Amino acid sequence: MHVPVKASPPSVTVRDDQAALYAEMVNGHHADGHKGRVIFCVSTSDLDEGKGDPYVALGLAKFLIDHGWGVSLWPRSRWHETPSPMPTTAIVMVESFIPGMLPAHTATIAWIRNWASAWAELPYLDEFDGVWCSSQASADVIAERYAGDVAVVPIGVDLELFTLEQPLPRSMPVITTANFWGAERGIQTALTELSRSTPVTWFGSNGEHLVRSSTIAHADKVPFFGLPSVYGQSLLVIDDLIDAARVYGNHNSRLYEAIACGAVPITNTDRGLDELGLSEVPTYSDEASLAAVANALLADRPALATLSERLRSVVTERHSYRSRAEQVSPLLDAAVVRASHRESRSALLAWSTAERKRLQDAEALRDGHLITVRRLEREISRIERELVDLRRERDALVRELQVIRGSRLQRAALKASEVIGRVR
Repeated sequence: MHVPVKASPPSVTVRDDQAALYAEMVNGHHADGHKGRVIFCVSTSDLDEGKGDPYVALGLAKFLIDHGWGVSLWPRSRWHETPSPMPTTAIVMVESFIPGMLPAHTATIAWIRNWASAWAELPYLDEFDGVWCSSQASADVIAERYAGDVAVVPIGVDLELFTLEQPLPRSMPVITTANFWGAERGIQTALTELSRSTPVTWFGSNGEHLVRSSTIAHADKVPFFGLPSVYGQSLLVIDDLIDAARVYGNHNSRLYEAIACGAVPITNTDRGLDELGLSEVPTYSDEASLAAVANALLADRPALATLSERLRSVVTERHSYRSRAEQVSPLLDAAVVRASHRESRSALLAWSTAERKRLQDAEALRDGHLITVRRLEREISRIERELVDLRRERDALVRELQVIRGSRLQRAALKASEVIGRVR
């Protein structure tokens, strides 16, 4: 069986112009608009953390600006504060957000891109003035628990970023950009199997914690604004939805971004693809099926190129964030009207927000202690290894010294014997 040579990944070009624009939004330079202010409640505003939700938020935010909205991020570290000046609308990206500190007249929208089951269990779901879901399946589940309007609003792609400025040689047959967040991923064994017959390159955060395969080229993290360059040099992009997303067909940004750059994704479920107009996206269920699907696609490059063009046509026509902004603009207006009738926020929600913050602080302190303990454990292990090495060196030196001493004693004895012989 052919084992591919582990090659160095090609160079990655970063779109600095787009990075600068996203940084402006993060830094609040586009926070005001004539229609009002929209804040996106996200896990972090640090784009280097590799979390997906701020990038999805900023992708939509960028094109809401054209509709007259001011946009900014409201990260987890500030969720316990009351935003000032008052935002017109808050779009909530994370299920752990509690809207207790939002002003009563701030329209509050849940954008459920993932963890639909967890969202459905929230006891305060009716505090939201609108709910958007990434798929019809998740919308159906939420509609059973939520009294208001539920809209299907999938995520999308920023075509101003994920469009190749010029064609690139597609030197990487198969890649993935899946990040590692601590839980074992099914994609690991599937890619290992595939890499035995086809060159595979893995880009992603925290790759140092993976059990690495010697047949996969691990390239570690690539900047978000370098992803178009990576996808533009790839033929196939392997995706794997986590179970919480797969059951509802809530697809990743990776699906749209890879297609926009001319690569063909292979994902681990066909759920939700048809409603996106992407039923032709190849899928796999296990390591054997991934290898079979990928190798069949690579064996017919003209057919693969034709498939790529068909998929790209659908994404550019239906799934850009520009088109998403057009879709949600009237939904934002309707939510603002609904929020205008709310007299106050629940005091219990405000208390819950404060309690959640204390809990998060305690968890952060615990995690900090655990990190310190693990660092000390690693340091102790390092010192113990050094001590073992030093003892070995000491024992070797002792043996050498004993040899030297024995040699000197032998020479001294011989000389003494010679002297005694002359004296006699």
